[in-house]
Amino acid sequence: MSERWNCHTPGPVRIKICGLKTPLDVEAAVAAGADAIGLVIAEGSPREVSPDQAAALATVAADRVAVVTLMLDPLPTQLAVRAANWIQLHGQEAPSLVAEAASAGPVIKAVPHNDTEAIALWDADPNVRLLLIDSPRGGSGQPFDHAAFAPIAREIRTPWVLAGGLRPETVASAIEMLHPWGVDVSSGVEVARGVKDAGLMQAFCDAVRDASPH
Repeated sequence: MSERWNCHTPGPVRIKICGLKTPLDVEAAVAAGADAIGLVIAEGSPREVSPDQAAALATVAADRVAVVTLMLDPLPTQLAVRAANWIQLHGQEAPSLVAEAASAGPVIKAVPHNDTEAIALWDADPNVRLLLIDSPRGGSGQPFDHAAFAPIAREIRTPWVLAGGLRPETVASAIEMLHPWGVDVSSGVEVARGVKDAGLMQAFCDAVRDASPH
């Protein structure tokens, strides 16, 4: 696993590129300087890959970046199909399921920015390694009001990742306003729904590095 994705290691704002579907996507994300990639095992997503495909993509990534398996309300039996150590849970999972997931590897819990009760709940949960703050409908590519969220962001104790409609031209201002531990992008580096673009991935990573505290 990439040491750069260790939430106890100081450094610049971390970058996760989510929804990769091909070996070329993985190579482009690595070349752009991403710290982590996300592989979606969630039915109905335009970025869905099968467990076997996810495992193959994780092999391509090797140890050059952290690999995150994204699931939505998985059954306990489905947790075993994760392609990598990290798992991102994007649904209404119960604390007991999150605890079970955490027993096999570190957990990222996705939470809508406007659900302050859920943010507080998962911020206090010792089984959550990272929070991911997203739009109400994850993967929609819809940004939210960062200025309104800033007071909530300042109260979060768990290292957290900002998602929700980020793009190469908007991520710098989001970092400046909210100071997240990391940022997550999917649709913002696509030329069509579910189709990643190497140039946009590079532009996004460059913009994050330029905006990160040094």
